[in-house]
Amino acid sequence: MANPVMNQVGEQMRRTPAGYPEMPGYQVGNDPRAANPVYPQSATPGVPGQSTYNPGQTTFDQGQQLGVPQSTSRPMTLDDVLVRTGLSFGVMILAAAALWFWGVSDLAANVGTMLTISSVSALIAFALVLVHSFRRKPSAVITLGYSFFEGLFIGGISAFFEYTYPGIVIQALIGTAAVFVTCLVLFKSGLVRVNSKFMKIMLLGIVSIVVYRLLAMVLAMVTPSSAVGNMDQITLFGLPLGLLVGLFAVIFGAMSLISDFDMVREGVRLGADKDMAWSCALGIMVTVVWLYIEILRIIAILRDN
Repeated sequence: MANPVMNQVGEQMRRTPAGYPEMPGYQVGNDPRAANPVYPQSATPGVPGQSTYNPGQTTFDQGQQLGVPQSTSRPMTLDDVLVRTGLSFGVMILAAAALWFWGVSDLAANVGTMLTISSVSALIAFALVLVHSFRRKPSAVITLGYSFFEGLFIGGISAFFEYTYPGIVIQALIGTAAVFVTCLVLFKSGLVRVNSKFMKIMLLGIVSIVVYRLLAMVLAMVTPSSAVGNMDQITLFGLPLGLLVGLFAVIFGAMSLISDFDMVREGVRLGADKDMAWSCALGIMVTVVWLYIEILRIIAILRDN
């Protein structure tokens, strides 16, 4: 999957109800007793060597037979994802608003401090995403911590862009909301289906954009005064390269968001643990923030040209 934050959800969806890795012949999400009418077996009274399946018989998972502690958590529901995603976005919006209103009170004097806070917060948020990606279990603390620090980053960078390009933030917010709603409608209507071809195209596009961003950053540091130093301003087909890359980034970001929706649906359908809703919330937030930043960049490039 393209969104590493969703790895935990995908991993658990590939496990048995007791938490074991998937096994040959076991289809995740199905009751093995339904697939095999002779499991479990109970001896038929008076008929040696015969056995029948008793649907009402209480059975135990292999882990219970070995004395392994079993999870008492219930399966994840769509409401779990909606509540945790809404809570996470609420924390992010409050943090962004706090830094925004402090900065715009005297933006000329506060811009340096605000950008410093924004940069440090972005690094902390990125570190939290890495920690989450390598953890085996989701964490509400990591998700809400990411929301807070990403909110500070969004608030600072938005105030700076607003200072440079008045009115740009509301345009970027409207654009992000429009992309989000469009992706949701396309996903719910079934017009766009997430399959192996969809995932390959999305992954190739995202990797290409990351490589371009890294190359542009290196060239900007090595040759800041040359024409190549700012790759975004190089024209291709009469359009700035940065604008074209930004448009592709929004397209692949939208594909990533649809993939996130599909992962949530599969997690609910296959009965992932309810705590996985925190991973779903974090994954959706990461994608939406990426879309917002890319749309902000596109509008800034259009303003410059």
